[in-house]
Amino acid sequence: MTRIVFTCGDINGIGPEIAIKAINKISSKSKKTKLILIIPENVFITTKKIVKPTFKYHLTDKIKATISNNEPVTILTIKSFSQKIGKPTISSGEAAYLALKTSFKLLKNNLVDAAVTAPVSKTALKFTGVKYPGQTEMFADWCGVKNFVMTFLSKKLRVGLYSIHIPLKEVSKSLNLKELSNKLEVVFNTLKYDLGIDNPKIAVLGLNPHAGENGIIGSEEKEILEKVIKSKKYNETVSGPFPPDAFFANRKFEDYDLVFGIYHDQVLIPFKYINYGKGVNYTAGLPIIRTSPDHGTAYDIAGKGIADESSMIEAFRYAQIILKNRKKNR
Repeated sequence: MTRIVFTCGDINGIGPEIAIKAINKISSKSKKTKLILIIPENVFITTKKIVKPTFKYHLTDKIKATISNNEPVTILTIKSFSQKIGKPTISSGEAAYLALKTSFKLLKNNLVDAAVTAPVSKTALKFTGVKYPGQTEMFADWCGVKNFVMTFLSKKLRVGLYSIHIPLKEVSKSLNLKELSNKLEVVFNTLKYDLGIDNPKIAVLGLNPHAGENGIIGSEEKEILEKVIKSKKYNETVSGPFPPDAFFANRKFEDYDLVFGIYHDQVLIPFKYINYGKGVNYTAGLPIIRTSPDHGTAYDIAGKGIADESSMIEAFRYAQIILKNRKKNR
């Protein structure tokens, strides 16, 4: 039986609501999957008033009891935290972080096969003194992995990021041949072994306007990007660097299995424009499987019962796909 753990995310946002909504739908269709939700007990009780669980569940605060019961869903409770719906707080950051740490403990001890994590607030995490800029970096550090890539998955478009949560002024300084080559290798392996694509094709976008215009506007394309792309290692797999505006305007992304961007918004603006509410964030390059929705905490609609769980369900679906392909390629 497959075992997937969900985390509650920021308890003042839509995380608890979309987690329960997603589990409602998933549990009715995935009979051979054990689902675990990590959440403070008081938050679970509060959220049940907004969205009623339609699944049978076992409530416990014991980690080992998550898989030692016969119910299709286990609610693994962590200590209670106060809620202030609609805003980031120290408590919401602490709850989200504890849920994530607990999910990793389950993954590390092979008690679950994959994690689907609800949205967290970087502001709330910062209030608590957490050093990580996001969940991607958090799980990578816990796994002891330096070479990883934040990717976003959907049926229409897949993207990967060279740099993640750093200021734009730092992006150029962060570019180097070895790092770019390593990240492209992660992306290639993810497409081939996690997503089951036999001969992956990857497009790399330029950093500068017009992809540097042959060095007139910037040198990074010629000095770094082109050298890696044209190397023997990637010359049949990777193409570019492409000017981002024309690339997306002409829908060239349809010709590739993944588009690799150099900075965050370069690929996430088109990705979210095309897929918002249906896309999935996946941390590529880790020994564990962790997916999450492509959106944030949505404080403005938290507690109203109107949040859309579609991206959470898609994150679960991709976790299953990756798990299946990994088992096949062992």
